[in-house]
Amino acid sequence: MRIALTPACQTGAGPGRAVRPHRRRTARHRRGGTRGAVVVAAVAFITATTVTAMTAGSLRASQPVAASSIHDQAVRDVQAIRNVAATFDLPVLAAGTTAAAPRTADTAVAVSGAAVPIADQSAQTIPAEWPRGIDISSWQHPAGAQIDWNAVRSAGVTFAIVKATEGMTYTNPYFALDRLRALQTGLVVGAYHYARPVLPITTAVEQADRFLATTGLTRSNGHLAPILDLEADGSLSADQLTAWTRAFLEEIETRTGRTPILYTYRSFWTDTMKNTTSFSRYPLWFAIYNGSSSSGSLPGGWQKWAMWQFTSSGSVPGITGNVDMNAVCCGVDALAASADGRISEIDRRYGSDSRVRSALGTAIRDEEPAGGGGRWRQFEQGLLFWSVATGVHEAHGGIGAKYLNLGGSNSFLGRPTSDEVDAETTGSRQSVFQGGRIYWSAATDAHEVHGAILNHYLSLGGAGSDLGLPISDEYPVGGGHQSAFQYGWLRWDADSGTVAVTRP
Repeated sequence: MRIALTPACQTGAGPGRAVRPHRRRTARHRRGGTRGAVVVAAVAFITATTVTAMTAGSLRASQPVAASSIHDQAVRDVQAIRNVAATFDLPVLAAGTTAAAPRTADTAVAVSGAAVPIADQSAQTIPAEWPRGIDISSWQHPAGAQIDWNAVRSAGVTFAIVKATEGMTYTNPYFALDRLRALQTGLVVGAYHYARPVLPITTAVEQADRFLATTGLTRSNGHLAPILDLEADGSLSADQLTAWTRAFLEEIETRTGRTPILYTYRSFWTDTMKNTTSFSRYPLWFAIYNGSSSSGSLPGGWQKWAMWQFTSSGSVPGITGNVDMNAVCCGVDALAASADGRISEIDRRYGSDSRVRSALGTAIRDEEPAGGGGRWRQFEQGLLFWSVATGVHEAHGGIGAKYLNLGGSNSFLGRPTSDEVDAETTGSRQSVFQGGRIYWSAATDAHEVHGAILNHYLSLGGAGSDLGLPISDEYPVGGGHQSAFQYGWLRWDADSGTVAVTRP
């Protein structure tokens, strides 16, 4: 994410650089001749926190740590950095002020070869309480120059986002060391993948997996969620690009348990992505150079942003040449929360819902990937499942035990799509799954119903019908399948595809 001064790719910068200038020029919103600036918004969500304390010969895992203590320490760490320097040496970062005199706009050569203005930094006002950060790639290492991360931190920078990968072939050779040294100096760190969309759609999963192979799962404190830099269309249609983007983000979310951040800019989203609202739940890192402390209205149904890339022409002690500058809305609390990768969606649900804690009891396993996608964690009296498609739901007691006995998310039932709730008759309970339901009562125990038999059962009124509750799972009979209920049977005929009711 850096303006190139020439359409040629700089050695070691990776293949994306040749098209990067065109994106910068497109993203920039000009005001008054050649003056411009950028805003980037991202809505960073916290995710993942489980502290493992497994002991030999035991499956019992430690419980989620108190989010308040983690958060308070993270806020103190970020505030300590901010106290080092209230502002940068650039007018663009002098909070509450503007430069005495505008700097003459420089020019760069875009892919087309036309001269275009680099964003003027003089008129931007950033609220003092917004943490400032940088995003970098190999462009910040001209001729192998190293970054002085202590100088960067001393300048007041609180976070650094480093390019990790691009497409299926490029890895930033400076990524690992830059991220490590930034983290060692006390900065919040993040990593981004420059997308190279291409058909088939499954290449999105391949790029996501390669990205995570480079960065790790980032399920620790001080790490922002993984970031997708989406600014190239690969000649895909809007529908194809939407499907590709969804596949990438869902793969990241499924594997890490964290909600990834999406980087883009207005014209790309409104024109190339046709202003789809399909991704508005993802944190938005929004690029716009507009000389303001606000990004203005957002595309794609986004209602807010958390990170704003407001210039590509920043100057920070310790870094050779220009660097992209960003701000987090709207304070150190937001940055600390966004950078805590220890709190997963499962942990968040468990920690915030006293009913769930009471029903499930203490965790006996660490959180782990679930069959069929998603993640799960087992507790004394049940379990919590999470996936992108279904969210977080619990299953406990007799229903939870039945579900696990059938194979959990690897079974025909798939993942839970509801918590356990009352069924239609007094004293009965049910849970809904992707592929069926499990009913329970003290008199009948827990049994599953699925497929055509379930559909017919529900059309009759379910547990509130004159069939009552199921007293068996579905089982094969000659020519089809059958389920037994308190007051009759439902039989599915394989030849006709119909379901018939039989009563005693």
